[in-house]
Amino acid sequence: MAPQAISLLSVTGLRVSYGGPWVLDDISLEMAESEFLAIIGANTAGKSSFVRALSGLVPKVEGRMVFAGADLRALEAHSIPQLGIAHVPEGRHVFPKLTVEENLRAGAYLRGSKAEIIETLAHVYDLFPRLKERFRQLAGTLSGGEQQMVAVGRGMMLRPRLLILDEPSLGLAPKVVEEMHQRFIDIHAAGTSVLLIEQNVSLALSCAQRAYVFQSGRIAMEGRAQDMLNDDSIRRAYLGI
Repeated sequence: MAPQAISLLSVTGLRVSYGGPWVLDDISLEMAESEFLAIIGANTAGKSSFVRALSGLVPKVEGRMVFAGADLRALEAHSIPQLGIAHVPEGRHVFPKLTVEENLRAGAYLRGSKAEIIETLAHVYDLFPRLKERFRQLAGTLSGGEQQMVAVGRGMMLRPRLLILDEPSLGLAPKVVEEMHQRFIDIHAAGTSVLLIEQNVSLALSCAQRAYVFQSGRIAMEGRAQDMLNDDSIRRAYLGI
């Protein structure tokens, strides 16, 4: 009998509002330690609101969110990264007037050791060699794909236990999108749990181990990503096939 997976994230009965109607209602899901989980769905399905709730960035939340035994609802947003959660938000949000390396080092503000920061920076440059080539360049002068590398690299500087990626392929060229997704696979293979919110459903399901489908603020389906990729209803609804 296979050993039971260790739970990393447990969400039960989650409801989220920005002051009006609930944008998420009765969301319950589980994520195991070292898992690669995808959340897919239409643009208005509530995917980004879900990860914003995990990071303490929405005004009204009901329900239960537990990460590695810690009650996320009991914490202020600035305390949540200390648990090992790195949230790479939609839209990249680099510091345009700082260099690439200054942007990356900003992600290491919770790392106490100078040696550890240097080691982690070397790891990020191994993941994204282009950033090493441009380490002195102002982030605002980079291409969209390079800025996304900076955003992901900055998240990795935290040495996270969980890396949350919110719509990382948005606005990027197909070749860059494929390259980025390969890096996400590499990050997961090195031991980091990954929660991917993605508009590119085909690539998301090809990377992830399991997936949840969000629809109108609720979970419409869950299961193994490969099974969903081969499911005709998913293919018609989200892949246009």
